[in-house]
Amino acid sequence: MKCLPAFVTFIAVCSIPPDVNAQNRLDNAVKPAAATPSGLTRSLVTDPVPSTSPLGIKLPQMPSVESVTSKKTTVDPPSLVDDTNRLTTQLPGWLMMAGVTFLPAALLMTTSFVRIQIILSLLRQALGSPSVPGNQVIVALSLLLTILIMRPVGDRVYEQAVTPYMEGRMTQADAVRTGIEPVRQFMIAQILNTGHGAYLEELADYARDQEGRGKSSSTSKKPPADPASTSSTENLPLHVVAPAFLLSELTTALLIGFAVYLPFLIVDLVVATILAAMGLWMMPPSLVSTPAKLILFVLADGWMLTAGALMNGFSVS
Repeated sequence: MKCLPAFVTFIAVCSIPPDVNAQNRLDNAVKPAAATPSGLTRSLVTDPVPSTSPLGIKLPQMPSVESVTSKKTTVDPPSLVDDTNRLTTQLPGWLMMAGVTFLPAALLMTTSFVRIQIILSLLRQALGSPSVPGNQVIVALSLLLTILIMRPVGDRVYEQAVTPYMEGRMTQADAVRTGIEPVRQFMIAQILNTGHGAYLEELADYARDQEGRGKSSSTSKKPPADPASTSSTENLPLHVVAPAFLLSELTTALLIGFAVYLPFLIVDLVVATILAAMGLWMMPPSLVSTPAKLILFVLADGWMLTAGALMNGFSVS
């Protein structure tokens, strides 16, 4: 009987109809914040972007998605003909850049720089000081002596080729052909002056054999060589004279370097013999010979003698 009032109360509460408005308010209260945009987000989504700022400054307008998608640009892929024409127009520029890159090396290999640089390097080693003077000093001295030796050849090239080409009296091909001729004559003169004319003959025979093989590809008979052209050096092309000149310069530089080494080698032998006779076995001979070689070289004015011998060793007319 005591539970009867509680049961009646529970039945009365369950029989009350639910309040729909209250349920809706409760659902809106428990919804996540991301489901309903905030005031700032709602304004950014719904309100248009103003064209001016509150200070009156004009703001940049971003294009809408519809305007971007409506403007469809079609680009035709480049054809093979267009690529070929573009490469053809750029080819002379590439060749010129490649020629400019190899021009310093070509100038150094066709002048007196090789012989001078090798002899000065060997002289530095013969003195017993492989790092003094430095490489930059050796290269600078070699370049200065090369400019002094090659000045007459450069003057002839400028007068015979550069000046007529700049004045319009000569085409580019003729200017190159005329400018190469003094350099070719200089190289031939050095080869013959050092007694290495056999290098010219051997390389000329090799070049002639190569040309004969190309011309006689259809026939098996080899054309006979012309002895007059073999003995003459006036008609030899540059691609034969240049390697012969470089080989001649290397051989001559090593021979002169051997002659430069001999006095210093004698000083080393004398110092080593004296130290051995005195019983100073533990003292390195270079410790005594290097100062002796330096003072003897300076007292004999060795740098000027070497430079004079190098300059007089080239025949420049």
